[in-house]
Amino acid sequence: MKNYIISASLLLMAGAGILQAQGVKIMTGAQLLQSGNAKLVLNNAGLVNNGTFTPGTGSVIFTGSSSLVTSAVSGSSATSFYDLELNKSANGMQLGQSVSISHLLRFTSGDSLFLNGYTIDLGSTGSISGETGASRITGRTGGYVQSTQVLNAPVGNNPGNMGFYITSAANLGSTVIKRGHQQQSGASVYRYYEVTPTVNTGLNAAVRFYYFDEELAGLAEPNLGMFSSSDGNNWVNNGEDGMDQTANYILVNGLDQLNRITLATISAPLSVKFISFTALARGNEILLNWKTTDEIGNSYYILERSADGNRFQPIAELPATGGVAQVHQYMFADRYPLAGRNIYRVKQVDMDGKFSYSWTISLDPAMTGESVFTIYPNPLTGDNLNMTFSSAVEQVEVFRIYNNAGTLLRSIPVSCQKGIQVIAINTAGLPGGIYFISKSGQQKGIRFIKQ
Repeated sequence: MKNYIISASLLLMAGAGILQAQGVKIMTGAQLLQSGNAKLVLNNAGLVNNGTFTPGTGSVIFTGSSSLVTSAVSGSSATSFYDLELNKSANGMQLGQSVSISHLLRFTSGDSLFLNGYTIDLGSTGSISGETGASRITGRTGGYVQSTQVLNAPVGNNPGNMGFYITSAANLGSTVIKRGHQQQSGASVYRYYEVTPTVNTGLNAAVRFYYFDEELAGLAEPNLGMFSSSDGNNWVNNGEDGMDQTANYILVNGLDQLNRITLATISAPLSVKFISFTALARGNEILLNWKTTDEIGNSYYILERSADGNRFQPIAELPATGGVAQVHQYMFADRYPLAGRNIYRVKQVDMDGKFSYSWTISLDPAMTGESVFTIYPNPLTGDNLNMTFSSAVEQVEVFRIYNNAGTLLRSIPVSCQKGIQVIAINTAGLPGGIYFISKSGQQKGIRFIKQ
């Protein structure tokens, strides 16, 4: 194994396992170690790590004016930095792999760091420094930066200096905060936060959501409000309790839960919000129930049914109640369900003819009593999988998640009250794919897709 030690400032190192023409390339089986606080300066060059890179307490600094393709971090091996610095006179840098940073991600000059679909993990000790609208983390094609902190009764905590301040008298416990830059539902700013606390009820939290002018996506800044979602599709309008257009933040108080949060025009919400959509077998029929809010310009709903999840047929049309702040409830009894599995979705149609769909739910009318078990949304675009089921007595139900190969991934005990239950299971950490979830006593789980 080839070992190379950086003990002083370095522009480029040449030798077996490190190729000057591509900047610094650590070949398979080779090691590159930064001794102490040594600096590795990459001038119009990149870092390719196919071996082992040990950062010590040193800095890796990107300089020069070359293109993003040249100034990139890539390779087949996991790469961790102590300090990573962007200090270019022109252009920026991009990721060709996911990285971790244990101390500082520093912006000194140059354009932005483009996530390019990858992630930056700041862990519990990393932080962002010197970020501005002209030189910042961005990634409209995907990827995110995340920090993990223990937040017990936080007061103005800003994990990782990512621009999301949290105040709450509650103990949230270990909390993962992700910051991404994809527009949500095609109508938000180019920034969102996804917050996953260990304890996520009764928080009464005040949050400040910071942004840059360059992320406004053409939205009028004075009209911004905060929106939150448990699945990335259906949004609740949280309004705004404070705004500073100079410091670029929106303040909202009294949030009892934290999930995916973004900013959009407060008077033109991201879409009609589906709060819930459930199905329950009652005798030989299936009772459908959905709740919505923020019905701006909505005309009517069409309930659709399918046997295979591909070909849907309309079975009912209900007029919209209308209104912004109110929660509206709709019910329909499917008295002639299909034999076997019935898959439902709701199509909401606006007055101008535009439309969108709810998530899908499925139910077999032969399932009654405690066997009733539905999940939504499916496909799952966030981390919270909602479930509706009936319990005859107070008891502990154990939910089990399996992958498509039948391997048990998680067992999750849930304390249930007597009657209909609506709970959420956090699937954070599960990559995109096909899964099955079952509850106590069920031989066959319900299939769901995580996107």
